Amino acid sequence: MVSLFVMQNTLNLSKYLKKKIPKNNQIYFRHKKNSFYVNEKYQSFTRATKKFNKNILIKEGGKRVQGFFRRSFKNKPLISIITVVFNDEKDLENTIKSVLLQNYDNLEFIIIDGGSHGKVITKIKKYDNHIDYWISQKDLGIWDAWNKGIKLSTGKFICFLNVGDFFAENSINSILKRINNNKNIDIIFGAVKKKKIFSGFNPEKISVRLNIFPSFVSTFVCSNIYKKYGLFDLNFKYFNDYEFVYRLIKKKKLNWEATSQNEVVTVFDLKGYSSKIGIIKSLIEEFKIRLKYENIFFIFLKIILKYFRFYYLKFFWKKKFLKYN
Repeated sequence: MVSLFVMQNTLNLSKYLKKKIPKNNQIYFRHKKNSFYVNEKYQSFTRATKKFNKNILIKEGGKRVQGFFRRSFKNKPLISIITVVFNDEKDLENTIKSVLLQNYDNLEFIIIDGGSHGKVITKIKKYDNHIDYWISQKDLGIWDAWNKGIKLSTGKFICFLNVGDFFAENSINSILKRINNNKNIDIIFGAVKKKKIFSGFNPEKISVRLNIFPSFVSTFVCSNIYKKYGLFDLNFKYFNDYEFVYRLIKKKKLNWEATSQNEVVTVFDLKGYSSKIGIIKSLIEEFKIRLKYENIFFIFLKIILKYFRFYYLKFFWKKKFLKYN
């Protein structure tokens, strides 16, 4: 029964991602001052880099380079989707297609490449007329690339869709519904399915008070939040997204919503960056993050209880289940 369910979902996803990309009829505005348009802050940075350090290779493309950009409307807010990639052309195309196949026509799509080899650039250029802006340049890793993407985005809401992950069919509609119904919303957590396993995070179980919240997979954050509370802290290595949400919880009363478990927004790739981190590294990183905001005694207590629940009890009940079956 389970294998049949997995097989059916795999077939549906494969069929959806094989659809032909529609002609780009989305709304663009010509930039009057410059044929080359990027955010003003980042524009000066890229030009200065090219002028004063010729050893740093920067490649770029997309609709902005042609002088076209987007803007938000009252009932049609601009949503920025940022994809980060480095030397992974194999999974990149499905990620790109899942964005371009959405039926919402005010999506700003940005790709941040960390200086990959030629095959990745060739794959990106294939969709050059559908991507708002892409840049290929060496960076300090995934979190530095995320920060770069935020600086480049102009949307009212921002979501990260890393290479290998992809949106479910027309899943942006469930996010848009919540944005239009709640004008003061800060964050929207979307339901996630894990690729190959087809079981995922249930947003209905989120508890801000108990610090139970998901990672940034399928999370849409209002751009004003980044402007007011800052970007991802590069002093951490693994759970910078966790630190960011934790920072918000401590400094602001969040106005958040979540899609239901049936409203899957993103399919998550289990081979991703966060999936390769061991329990020891996880414990150390979480301790450092909590130490930034909490009393050391409560930190130890919370972390021990958390990992006891998620690892030991899971292992115990699994053994018990196997014993009696």
